[in-house]
Amino acid sequence: MTGTPPVIDPTRLRIFLSSGFVWQLCWSSYWTLFFLRVVVDVGLDPLQLLLLGTTKEITILLVEIPTGMVADLRSRRLSVIASFVICGLAIAGAGLADTFALLVITQAVWAFGSTFRSGAETAWFTDEVGSVDAVDAVLPRRGRYEAGGSIVGVAATAVLAALAGLTTALVVIGCALLAWGVVLWFSMPETGFVRHDVSPGTRFRQLLGEGLTASKRPGLRVLLVATIATGFASEAVDRLSVARLDQVGLQDTIDPALVVGGATVAQSLIVMGVLATAGSAMAGVRLVGVMTVVHAITAIGVIVLARGDGLWLAMAGVVGAGTARSVATTATIGWTNHFTDRANRATVHSFVGQSKSLGEISGGIVLGLLARDVGITAALTASAAVYLAASAWSVRGRTSWARV
Repeated sequence: MTGTPPVIDPTRLRIFLSSGFVWQLCWSSYWTLFFLRVVVDVGLDPLQLLLLGTTKEITILLVEIPTGMVADLRSRRLSVIASFVICGLAIAGAGLADTFALLVITQAVWAFGSTFRSGAETAWFTDEVGSVDAVDAVLPRRGRYEAGGSIVGVAATAVLAALAGLTTALVVIGCALLAWGVVLWFSMPETGFVRHDVSPGTRFRQLLGEGLTASKRPGLRVLLVATIATGFASEAVDRLSVARLDQVGLQDTIDPALVVGGATVAQSLIVMGVLATAGSAMAGVRLVGVMTVVHAITAIGVIVLARGDGLWLAMAGVVGAGTARSVATTATIGWTNHFTDRANRATVHSFVGQSKSLGEISGGIVLGLLARDVGITAALTASAAVYLAASAWSVRGRTSWARV
């Protein structure tokens, strides 16, 4: 990179970092407590747990591109705000739902809302800054803010859940996310967005073509294949980790919410340390090496979770895999951003999000049946094998990065 780096407006930087903090605060707390609730309070079986995820991912697959185009056609700012509001309502609903059917509906609503934010927030910030390289330098810092949000949120809501119950904690989380959407309505500027003077239908077709063209670039294609694979594998980890911990003695501890919350806090602290020390390496072609390593570490963590003898060894696997997956999320955003331009940035990010959903849908069905018919350990072992394959595949990105 040559020349003087652009000066980033402090208001926009503060909003970008704070939104990451708030989102992760609520998201980490939500998933930590939600799966405790559906396993411990509602009593869903392994297949039902994975079908919740399949519902979420089918919704994302159907709406990811249209909502991404809303951000590219109408406004990145409004798209982000809508996401916070809709997801907040969905989380509150997930705390109140007491049947499988109602829980499925809350997952679909959450998925719909999350797609409005997918890509739009990074696209908004990149437009406002005007430099992909400058955004690369901020993304690891944002990742540290997200890890900090996870620590604060999980610690606070785990205590709240222990004192007032999982339902109350989830409703509070949903209200907090909704409130941040209101804050953004009054504080989030948008001056870098360029609206196109064409009909929505015409621009929709243009963006679809631009997104498909970008996805054919060899460097991005490697990421898309790896994302489908890790999406497939992630369903077992996301949906069955708490059930696996329950098998090895989670409910024999002082309080499941405090134990799982403590593990999530430990994970977030490690993520903050990793991003603080290695964040400068997460740019350009070096992202290939980062992705290769973190997928391999995830595979090791998942196999420890699946095969670990005892609660604390299994918990160590959860923390290791979760740490690596958090770093992979930051790396994926940076990798995707290098294969976009101002006009189609949110749409291309949505293409990547959709590839993850495609993998998760198939993984939810296949691994769900495997968990039901063979067992949770078998499903998690298969997941670890797929993560290892994704690590090997990601190496290809080094030779195809600069090719168009």
